Amino acid sequence: MLVDVKRTTFGRRLIKTRTGLIGLGPGFAEVGDSVCVLFGGHVLYVLRKRDQLYRHKFVGECYIHGMMDGDALNSSNPRREFVIA
Repeated sequence: MLVDVKRTTFGRRLIKTRTGLIGLGPGFAEVGDSVCVLFGGHVLYVLRKRDQLYRHKFVGECYIHGMMDGDALNSSNPRREFVIA
């Protein structure tokens, strides 16, 4: 079991959203990064804003407890368009 935990968490870190939800994200996730649903994706993703436009850098996949299984799509968060560059 410990081997499974190590394999699952290697290169990852605990992350917390502004609303207090916790999860597991990329090891290099930073405060201010955005957790989002990308339509067509099967997980949540972490993006980092690159400039004042809509351009973002792809940071990686994440798991946020309480936002999986479509919960994020049912939230009151607005839909936004991102350019990943």
